Amino acid sequence: MALATILIARRFGSAGFGNYAFIASLILIGNMLTTFGTDMLLIRDIAARKDLSRIFSALLLQLLLSIVLIVIAQMLPILPGQSAAGWLALKVYSLALIPIAFFTVFSSILRGLQRMDLYAGLNLATSLLQLALIYLFIKPGGSLTTLAWVLVAVQTATAVLAGVLCKGQIATSWQAEAFSLHKLYQFFYASMPLGVLGMLGIVYQRISVILVTMWLGSSATGSFSAALRVVEFAKTGHMAVFTALYPAMAKSQKGTKGFRAEWRNLMIGAVAAAIILSMSAQPLTHFLFGTGYETSVLLLRLLAWNLVPYTMNTYLTLAFVAARQEQPVLLSISVSLTALVLFNLSWTRHVGVTGAAWSMLLAEVIQGIALLLQYKKLSLTQAPLDGIRHEFSQPS
Repeated sequence: MALATILIARRFGSAGFGNYAFIASLILIGNMLTTFGTDMLLIRDIAARKDLSRIFSALLLQLLLSIVLIVIAQMLPILPGQSAAGWLALKVYSLALIPIAFFTVFSSILRGLQRMDLYAGLNLATSLLQLALIYLFIKPGGSLTTLAWVLVAVQTATAVLAGVLCKGQIATSWQAEAFSLHKLYQFFYASMPLGVLGMLGIVYQRISVILVTMWLGSSATGSFSAALRVVEFAKTGHMAVFTALYPAMAKSQKGTKGFRAEWRNLMIGAVAAAIILSMSAQPLTHFLFGTGYETSVLLLRLLAWNLVPYTMNTYLTLAFVAARQEQPVLLSISVSLTALVLFNLSWTRHVGVTGAAWSMLLAEVIQGIALLLQYKKLSLTQAPLDGIRHEFSQPS
């Protein structure tokens, strides 16, 4: 989806891209709220026990939450920093939560079964379709509402494709699962720790974009989001590895002992990527986004170093969750989210968008410290985490 994002940034300019980034951030938060941890729970159950019995409950729960959120979105007044056209686009884009619910459940089946070949193909098809439709229907200075309809169409098409890829597992699950409100409630209750964790995580990732929009306006958001997206592009390889690692960790009976090589390679890659992005920030920003994004250069040089603590934090988070230890992650994200908001209040409003970049970097470091402190506390008593201790204590 990186090319599609670059195309959107070029077609809309800094201010228009800022509006899009704000809307996309709200939809991502909404998606995490409607998913409510059911995807991680499904993946863990399927990977560990080949348990497909709760697919229907997961889908129904996500659809119910999506409908509630769509209704709320249609009724919301315009928030500060948004135009009427941008708010209309948000209301249209909120409709994508329905196909996203189907896509999330179906793709979770593929990930749980460790069919990463099909999952990668699905993501590639999504990216290509999104790029093609944006290129065809979105012209320079085009409408955000038109873009929203295009994105809804992409989500619908890819949800259908995801269903086709795992139709056998879907049919087996729905034939075996007898629906009851009690089962739905049980599933909701079981997914609650992961749901709260996921919600805090996505708010942590996107709150800076929302605050920059409300305090500094769309142009500043566009510059900030452009730099942030480049860093997210650089995370693509890491995210692919983490996507495959989580079900493998959930399935493993040896904690994280079998993943030491992956850990080292990920950290080496993060440091290398941070150095490259920092050194090439100016030509890379101009090449990707063109004129109007000069402010993004300094922001990219700062945000690039997020890759290092991000890699450590994500690895530890997945290890804790795979070991069914969500509480340490919840505490760590809560601490870093609080720090991020306080930093933004202190710096972004007074220093400007550079303050938002520093806020993100320092909050990520704080999250890493909190996770390590929790690890040291729990590794003494929790056997599934012994592998993490081994990785940190052994010399390279």
